[in-house]
Amino acid sequence: MYKVCFVDDETINYQLFEKMVPWEEKGFQVVGTAADGLEALRMYERLQPDLIFMDIQLPLMDGLECVRCIREENQDVQIVIVSAYSDFSYAQKAIRYGVQDFLLKPVSRMMLNQQVDKIRKTLDARQKPEKSRDICSNPYVDEMNQVFACISQNVEGGPPPLKHLPEIKTMYHLVLRPILGEEVSAAEMKKLAAELAALPAVAGHLDMIFSLTGTSLYLGSGCTFSDEPAMQSIIGFYRKNDYAAEIYAWKNGKSTWPLYEFLARSSSQENYGFYEKYGKVYEIEEYPFLDTELYTAPLDSLIVAALSENSPERLLDFIASQFFYARNQMISPRLLKNFVLDVLVKIKFCLKKFAPEESFFLMRNLRMEKIYDTVSCEALNGFLCLKIKEAFGELEHKILQAGKGEHVVFRANSFAELKFSDPGFSVQMAADFIGISKNYFTSLYKEKAGLGYWDYVTQLRMQKAKELLATTDDTVGAVARRIGYESEYHFSRKFKEYTGQSPNQYRRHS
Repeated sequence: MYKVCFVDDETINYQLFEKMVPWEEKGFQVVGTAADGLEALRMYERLQPDLIFMDIQLPLMDGLECVRCIREENQDVQIVIVSAYSDFSYAQKAIRYGVQDFLLKPVSRMMLNQQVDKIRKTLDARQKPEKSRDICSNPYVDEMNQVFACISQNVEGGPPPLKHLPEIKTMYHLVLRPILGEEVSAAEMKKLAAELAALPAVAGHLDMIFSLTGTSLYLGSGCTFSDEPAMQSIIGFYRKNDYAAEIYAWKNGKSTWPLYEFLARSSSQENYGFYEKYGKVYEIEEYPFLDTELYTAPLDSLIVAALSENSPERLLDFIASQFFYARNQMISPRLLKNFVLDVLVKIKFCLKKFAPEESFFLMRNLRMEKIYDTVSCEALNGFLCLKIKEAFGELEHKILQAGKGEHVVFRANSFAELKFSDPGFSVQMAADFIGISKNYFTSLYKEKAGLGYWDYVTQLRMQKAKELLATTDDTVGAVARRIGYESEYHFSRKFKEYTGQSPNQYRRHS
């Protein structure tokens, strides 16, 4: 049985979760609950659960800080954030901390069970022994594993004393990428690494080939051998096999940093050939990029508009312009990858708001390492465009399956998400957008959604108002204007009808 824990300051929430899932049938045992962040940390240390459902708004320590503390110790425990706050910054930070998903309350029974099934598959897969990705198994490789474990965990002072790596006199770091943009196969990389070891320029010199990832290799030698012939031979070998190889060299006594620092810097740096087509030799000290953030202001409106129209063309045009700008200006690949992650998270986050069941299936295989391990601009652009087209294709299929009424509800909800902060927004505008009469639209929407369209718009506005009151210092009048009310009095009256409290009362108690 896998162990599952719940962290929420409202008892009724985890009691509902316990009832909504047949935990034992799915191979889980509920072993603990916690009502605040510090209690959650103590529970984690005591019980070592396999799965944690974590609220964000917790006493003593918030859920995201709790996740960060757990992740410093354990990268394997599965964590799902559950929150009533539809704030993109929460979702973005949660994904950066390595959570498995971000669920918005209220969570449906279907959504929760699908999430549990997905996590069960992940946990089961980890029980199966994996084949080693290292092409060598020797003391050098063992110590490289120790070194990179310390690097990944930011261990102060570095690794314990090493016996074998100090013998290494030359270290090459290879960053590989397929020229044709195809996926790098682990088996293919292992085969090529074995062939590389037999090249005349390096044969007999190498004492270690360590595979950090599918696209990152370290070649170590206990002797010093000619750089230029060796590196050109390596570049030529991989190019012949349709891979570009960037090479960074370290030499004992000649390089700027000791070996440990070279390994730390080279493993975390951006690959300098990100915008180059073929391989090249680089000096690690010569940083070639600009640390300039990409322009993301139009993303939210473009994504919601694309979902409303069920066409991503304008969104894809904007993305193409940002990639063109990044290439011309040599923008840091790290910042371009952040941009890609922002786009994909925003798409999924928008879908969760007005199509939660569909959003579960979209981009369900999205993994951060797939983005951040990508070593070429072309591959990253292709990956992003493919994910967007797949998402919209699957969404269109599900909408067509659902029928006309559900299609109208989805598009109307998407349009409301885009326009609810406009003081001039009206039901007529939504009907015109859908392309049907106002009377038919209001009747069809209520039949399929179970509430009136303007009731849905008011819900959106009130939910946003609650977020703003709880998380900003904006005046009540400013909050009213941000959600589409020109009159503070009208907003306050509507807010009290919706929540039972005035805006100021709600703020004091949130």
